Amino acid sequence: MKKPVLPTTKNYSVTAVFIRTLFCRRTIGPFVRYFVTVMRDFFFLQFSVKFNLRKIPVINVDHPLDRTVPFTPSMVHIYLDFVAFWIRPLGYLGKRFNRKVQQEYTARFLELVNRCYQDAAAVYRFRMTTTNRPAYYRGKFAIIHLFDPHYLCVPSLHVIIVVLAYTFYRKAFFELSLPDTEANELNKELVDGAISITETVLYIKQHSVNCIPAALYAMSRITPTEVTPTEVVSFINRLFATSDLVSEANVKKIREHILDMFEELYLEGCHDSDWITPLQRFLNTYALP
Repeated sequence: MKKPVLPTTKNYSVTAVFIRTLFCRRTIGPFVRYFVTVMRDFFFLQFSVKFNLRKIPVINVDHPLDRTVPFTPSMVHIYLDFVAFWIRPLGYLGKRFNRKVQQEYTARFLELVNRCYQDAAAVYRFRMTTTNRPAYYRGKFAIIHLFDPHYLCVPSLHVIIVVLAYTFYRKAFFELSLPDTEANELNKELVDGAISITETVLYIKQHSVNCIPAALYAMSRITPTEVTPTEVVSFINRLFATSDLVSEANVKKIREHILDMFEELYLEGCHDSDWITPLQRFLNTYALP
């Protein structure tokens, strides 16, 4: 007797979703807005500072705990999967339901991820942030170093996007009334993927432990219904749960630091009219000698 085939988003074509997005009225507008935002608020913003066309202070946000996570170049493919990570589920929805459902959720996700880039850029325009990443230029790292000047660390867009993805699709599966067994399997896959990608920002030294709580705090303000404090605590407690590269003692310290910083930002944010104010205070304080 054949084993049942478990539902997965891993086998769906990113290219097919991209092409359908470009040739659909419902999605082309959100896509163009998202593309313009990425070019303006990620690429142009960083390079304008790199080439001294714009003056924004650049702060190093390294933390001693970063040294407890070993540089692991072999994990770069996980790190670079973060875009495909949120696109593949759209292919699943198209196959599971129909093209109209895929287009609707594509448009909705693009609108949200566009806001994430814009909101993060409000922090970057106040202070840019960097870390000490190794001078390692082999393979895919050459592409990373070429296209990423490494000035947009706090908050981490990598973490923002993967958290947005797994919480967005969890809500989508509920709205579409997927059977519990199917939804649970897909949700587990996406949460596990988000955890893995989040861990890799430390393994390949693209971010500091300070960048993760900043991203979680940002998501708690951008999508507060989905990214609640309870959800954040659950997410943090799963970080490095299966790691054999970071000691148990250091995993505990990393989680405690991320949780403490998130709680501080979240509680401060409850009393501020602008959600980025706690991050601005943190960056000003961190910049002090």
